[in-house]
Amino acid sequence: MNHDALFKMLLKNRSILRAFFEQFLPEAARFIDFGQINYVDKEGVTLDGRKRTGDLLVKTRFRGKMAGFLIRLEHQAQRAADLPWRMLEYLVIDRRKYRIPVYPIAVLSHEEPDSRSRVPLLVDFPNKRVLEFDYDVVDLGRLDARMFLRIRNPAALALAARMRFDAKERYSLVRDFFINLAAVSVDREEQELVAGFFSAYQPLSREERLKLQQETATIEPIAMREKVMHLTNPFIELGREQGIQQGMEQGIQQGVEQGIQQGVEQGIEKGRHEGEIELVLRQLSRLLGVVPPSRKKQIEKLDLPKIEALGESLLDFKSPADLSRWLKKNAS
Repeated sequence: MNHDALFKMLLKNRSILRAFFEQFLPEAARFIDFGQINYVDKEGVTLDGRKRTGDLLVKTRFRGKMAGFLIRLEHQAQRAADLPWRMLEYLVIDRRKYRIPVYPIAVLSHEEPDSRSRVPLLVDFPNKRVLEFDYDVVDLGRLDARMFLRIRNPAALALAARMRFDAKERYSLVRDFFINLAAVSVDREEQELVAGFFSAYQPLSREERLKLQQETATIEPIAMREKVMHLTNPFIELGREQGIQQGMEQGIQQGVEQGIQQGVEQGIEKGRHEGEIELVLRQLSRLLGVVPPSRKKQIEKLDLPKIEALGESLLDFKSPADLSRWLKKNAS
């Protein structure tokens, strides 16, 4: 799973970015001018030339002032002992390149909370302190998913998927997520973005999906029921289930155990492929508008590794021409 791509897609929505700050960093939200949000899409590299894939750079202004600054959001899905030093390195690189102040934030999404103190970063000598570097940390593994599901905030609902909860209550957590999301006052595109993010981390089995459909069929009023039922159809899982079912049928027709197993495996792979294609097409539609049928056919012919590569690259697309160039280079 491409954790960085999922987090970028979520937080590149301006409304969800604002909701993130208002919920998790309210003091910072008070001085950010959310009417002046510009995503800096240039690919970043470290001092030793390595590509930076987990970061999001936002240019904005201080509220009520003309002075601008940068927000550096670094997502970390795995524990990293050198994170404080990398955060400092990124700040120095950004400051030298853009010549404006940088506000650094680390969003930790690994399953186990980090018990070690990361901030501030201190370097002391016997006679004095030569470095004190501080940055905000949002450690999702320390937070209670149940508590954040009660908050009508799209960022809180989405990120609850990476917070701690009792594994025995996972189904009810997912059910409550969809019901609470349907009640949040955001547009459908943002709802689908939040639902897609949550479902990627907390997918339901076929049996759980059937159970959820039965339970949501009794929700009143009808308008709320329809909203919930619209959201409880994660397209990736649907594609996978269809592929698995088709594969099982092909295997059974062969009439041998080996054929069944092979059919299941092929079905899973096909379902995954179709689900990833659907996800990429939806992301492209959000970023660039309607995807022309000719481009859609090119994308549908890509194998799974190239589809996954496109899913990561599209985050940097600014126009349909970027998609055309990528396909010309990779769709061979």
